[in-house]
Amino acid sequence: MSVLMDVKDLVLSYPKGPRFGPMSFEIREGEAFALVGESGAGKTTVAFALTNVLRFKRGKRINGKINRHCSYKEISYVPQDPAAALDPLFTIGSQIRELGCSEVAIRDVLEKVRLPLENISLQSYPHELSGGMLQRLLIAMALVRKPKLLIADEPTSSLDVIHQAEIMKLFRAVHAEGIAILFITHHLPLAMALCSRMAVLFEGKIVETGTPQMIFQTPQHEFTKRLLAAVPMLEVA
Repeated sequence: MSVLMDVKDLVLSYPKGPRFGPMSFEIREGEAFALVGESGAGKTTVAFALTNVLRFKRGKRINGKINRHCSYKEISYVPQDPAAALDPLFTIGSQIRELGCSEVAIRDVLEKVRLPLENISLQSYPHELSGGMLQRLLIAMALVRKPKLLIADEPTSSLDVIHQAEIMKLFRAVHAEGIAILFITHHLPLAMALCSRMAVLFEGKIVETGTPQMIFQTPQHEFTKRLLAAVPMLEVA
């Protein structure tokens, strides 16, 4: 499995703000790789750096290298807040068409994410769709570009458990097609259910990398142990 993206000693910062790194990791072609950490650890900042939009967020790279073995056009990004990512004044159809895709491609990708045009209208506005439907729509907009790498940034954080399960099933289907996924989350069980490798991010640094089995069975860092201990367990009387 060849390397799709190789990150070496990366250090990122914002003006008069937090500094993240150094961190090193690689994403392999066709794999699902998780970046797990608490809020404020720098997960989204890493995503912005990988997609080359960090400078538009007033951030910058201080040190390190990002070796991409694919073009920016082959990287798609799914943000955590679908409502904020879409313009409320324009129909969902007009926003999809801005990506430059054909009507056939739109229909195909909506079918893939289980939003067939028989059930929704492209003349609908974002507020007319549920949170789960909006998240599926953003995934469809990411897939229509036929990416080699899909970066999903906390894609289930605003959803209830039923819709979380549906979105995770969708990501597994996307991964089965050979698309690499960088799954960014604070939710360790979701990462373990999807990904074959993961990195744990704590205070801007990667403190542990391994398979889900390795990290679950023999966590090395104290933060990872706390993260595992915080996973809620269902007790049945």
